[in-house]
Amino acid sequence: MATDREAVVWTRSGTAPVRMGRFVVTDTECRYTYDSSYLDNGLPGLGILYDPTFIGENTITWKRSQYFDLLPQLQTLIPPTSEGNFQRQLILSWLQQQNKTPEQGFDSDWAILMAGGHGGIGHIDVFENDDQASEWYSDTRTQELFTINEDLGFSLKDFMTWFDNSAEALIEALGPTPSVGGAIPKLLLSIPDSGWDGRIALPTRCAVADRTDIVVKFEKPTYPGIVELEALTLQLHAEAGFEVPRYWTAEINAMPVIAIERYDRDPNGKPLFTESLYSVMATGDSRVTHHYSSNYDDIGRVIERSPIPIVSDPQEAKHHLLKRLIMSFATGNGDLHMENLSLIQRDGQTLFSPVYDPTPMRAYSRHDMLSVMPFGNYGELDNKDQPIGFEAALVHLAKNMGFSRNTLRLIVSEVLEHTASYPQQIRQLQTLPKENQENLIRITTLVRDILNGLM
Repeated sequence: MATDREAVVWTRSGTAPVRMGRFVVTDTECRYTYDSSYLDNGLPGLGILYDPTFIGENTITWKRSQYFDLLPQLQTLIPPTSEGNFQRQLILSWLQQQNKTPEQGFDSDWAILMAGGHGGIGHIDVFENDDQASEWYSDTRTQELFTINEDLGFSLKDFMTWFDNSAEALIEALGPTPSVGGAIPKLLLSIPDSGWDGRIALPTRCAVADRTDIVVKFEKPTYPGIVELEALTLQLHAEAGFEVPRYWTAEINAMPVIAIERYDRDPNGKPLFTESLYSVMATGDSRVTHHYSSNYDDIGRVIERSPIPIVSDPQEAKHHLLKRLIMSFATGNGDLHMENLSLIQRDGQTLFSPVYDPTPMRAYSRHDMLSVMPFGNYGELDNKDQPIGFEAALVHLAKNMGFSRNTLRLIVSEVLEHTASYPQQIRQLQTLPKENQENLIRITTLVRDILNGLM
């Protein structure tokens, strides 16, 4: 990188948009400094471990690496470079329309961050400069709702197969929408506050009485039935006592979609402090290089012992994490990684966010793993050179989190109760192929039998 790059961070988590600070990226470092005027307003900072109360006017220095060119809180605003990432390709296509074709690598990342690093999930907005921020925030017009239909001039279903390289029609209709990561195509949009009725608009930029912001997730042809699966598991998590956003299933041009209300907005549309557990863990531990490169035991220890508290009630947070993991085992979601676990600040408390993305990916053979992250030394050799089994590993994990075996039994009992009809519910799904149904039923029945052994 020949010259340093500079950008600003703003937020509208207060009564009005305000600049939080600025960051500079050199060949070797990313340096961030809070504005002195921001330190006394009581608003949240860049991240939990970068609380303005502790950082003050000191500059945060982050050494660039192959995993993080930027501070984790900023890096996570950039859709990853994985092949076919819908959000990344959408913004790059828009940049091409603006006669901007950045070089691959960090040049592309930077251009994407400047174009789409504001209005996304969470409370952080990144802009190239203050003028861009002021212009963006000043546009408080209520965006027109319109119905997606064939008049857009392209087949959305064909586009999602990744073979149509032109995003022009979608961009013309929606603009360069801010994006979220992940392998499944997603868009951030808004709908009437009364719920999904087939009309959409761009996300809101201020309080709009009759709108709610949503994430729309499209069903890729490689994952048939995934929308129904996510809706089912959101329902099960709600019945099991987890907080779950409102959600709606629908079809757009014959493609199944699920629209999920954004958990990072308050009832007035104001952004809530939001940070993924991946960002928190990567900030405090240089060994964390991917969203799955930790383990649940370590997360429990960080919740309990972090010098800077990351949650308001550590015991409740650990209970949530343990129950959420057991729920993922019982429903066939082996993909509960750190980007699918986030913290929010609400009503003066820092806690786990409502459940999102609980999809049982084990229904698809390419994702058939018990857990994407280790727990309780599962599979490792014990002192008798025997592999530690699933049941013993759960007991170890619970103990490492400070829970007794009786508490573990209570959690398991509750999860089993609320998933008792899961096989029958899977068979009632209309779009999940029979092969995937039977695969998921077989896997979860085996797991449930092991969980019953704990009882």
